[in-house]
Amino acid sequence: MKNPNALKWSDLKTGIFFVFGIGFASYMGLVIGKNTNLFTGVTTIKIVSRDVQSLAENNFVSVSGKKIGTVSKMDFFRRNDSLFVVASLRLKNEYAPLVTKDAKATIKSLGVLGDKYVDITTGKGASVQNGDYIPLETEEGMASLTGNANNAFVKINELLDHLNSGKGMAGRLISDEKMGTELAETVSSLKTTTSELSKLTQKASNGSGLLPKLLNDKALAKNTEETLERLNQTALKTESLMTKLNNEKGTLGQLSSNPLLYNNLSRTLSSLDSVLVDLKAHPNRYVKFSFF
Repeated sequence: MKNPNALKWSDLKTGIFFVFGIGFASYMGLVIGKNTNLFTGVTTIKIVSRDVQSLAENNFVSVSGKKIGTVSKMDFFRRNDSLFVVASLRLKNEYAPLVTKDAKATIKSLGVLGDKYVDITTGKGASVQNGDYIPLETEEGMASLTGNANNAFVKINELLDHLNSGKGMAGRLISDEKMGTELAETVSSLKTTTSELSKLTQKASNGSGLLPKLLNDKALAKNTEETLERLNQTALKTESLMTKLNNEKGTLGQLSSNPLLYNNLSRTLSSLDSVLVDLKAHPNRYVKFSFF
């Protein structure tokens, strides 16, 4: 009689297959999680940096934008009292010859906030071997962009604080209603003045008055310029004459400034006028004719 508690071969076989299935599934999960190929060999190279910029294990490695491997492991180590991170890069053997010993690695981002990855720029040297190190260069572009954005936000916040507190001209324009109204009126007046100047300019260019002719008729403009020049010369001469009149040294100056001389000259002219009148009335008194 068989023992009912005895282990059957079929049950044992089922348990063995179950254990193998669990192990295989775990291994496949590990392979897929590591982004590795089950049937392809790998070459491991390393990079060292004080700051890996949030690079994580299983992030991919590329050359010229094409994936050639993954970041398999990251560890800390110290050198001269400084803490560093060493990242192991697992490269597929079919792509490993593309990476040379003088190649350079850069940590980049997929977009602004995307995951990090390692991009390798190849050189002209010999291909890397398993365990080789290649230098890591810092991508200054994104860090600089982030720093500039932070500085811009700080300045914007300061500007908003000034505006809200009414400091400066812009702050006063926002907080002082009277000043804002006056500025609006000033702008409106400037618009009106600009419009009037535009109309005046249009009339000066296309009208029929003197100003358009002066602007468009070269001959008239030249004649006007010559007339103005002659008027200027006349004004200069008149000014010179007035200067001489005001000068007491000349005859005209004496007549203008010496009342006695003026009165004597006036009496002389009056007497001469009386003589001429009497000469006309009685010419025989002054002129005698004799006949032989």
